[in-house]
Amino acid sequence: MKNRGFQWKLAALFGMGWQIFGCSGGDLSAEMADYGSAKVEFLDVGQGLSVLLQGDGGKFKALYDAGNDSAGFWDSLRVRNVTHLDWALISHWHRDHAGGFLEWESSVIIDTLFYSNDPGGSLLKDSVLKLAKRFGTPAVPVERGKELHCAEWTCKILWPAKFSDFEGNNASAVLQVSDGKLRALFTGDLESLGEAELLEISNDLRAELLQVGHHGSATSTSLRFLEQVSPLMAVISVGKKNSYGHPAKSTLKKLNFATGDSSKIFRTDLLGSISMEWRLGKGLWRGNY
Repeated sequence: MKNRGFQWKLAALFGMGWQIFGCSGGDLSAEMADYGSAKVEFLDVGQGLSVLLQGDGGKFKALYDAGNDSAGFWDSLRVRNVTHLDWALISHWHRDHAGGFLEWESSVIIDTLFYSNDPGGSLLKDSVLKLAKRFGTPAVPVERGKELHCAEWTCKILWPAKFSDFEGNNASAVLQVSDGKLRALFTGDLESLGEAELLEISNDLRAELLQVGHHGSATSTSLRFLEQVSPLMAVISVGKKNSYGHPAKSTLKKLNFATGDSSKIFRTDLLGSISMEWRLGKGLWRGNY
């Protein structure tokens, strides 16, 4: 009966989704001008993850992960004329999420570097924190309850909790971004064990936009987790023809069930960088790149 309830819930959300999330640029009416706009961009960094958040008319810019080194991350910022980040957040100390910072360029000023207090990846962590010190960027560990300056949004760290003893994937900093009505959830490489712990301490994980954990691996994105998040759109950051077989067919099947529409599942290996337009309090849709 629980699954049936989930289906009805999804059906109601999906029906609403055509009004809120199914818009294209040509469908937007004049009344949309009354709402502020922002952008969430999943950068194509191959088999890795990097998400650029932009708000306040482009004045606010922040980063969730930086992909692998030698994946063209800094080139991606350069072509977007990004020379300043209010903050950057490293979800955990794996190279495909934090390795980009090994090539840290002085041309981009980062006000604060936040990072998950993941006990693993000590060599990578030490190297990146030394670079932060060289560039005069404060480096601050985060855990559940921390709020980050986020322009029009509210940005909260939901995981890891202070009591958590996970390292690696399950120590990923989970970031919730909200405008008070609409939400996005970024999970890094969180796997089913971490998802289960997060569910135990969270009353409301609903999010219209989900960054799919661990590149769509079969070890992440449990049905129980999807039931609570109830995403209307999902993005998988993954490399073309990667050796891991990501995204797993089982994960795609679950996401298709959760979103109700395979066209609401977006993959960087198929689409390249993916830009999501966020009309505050009104809607989210895939923008033109």
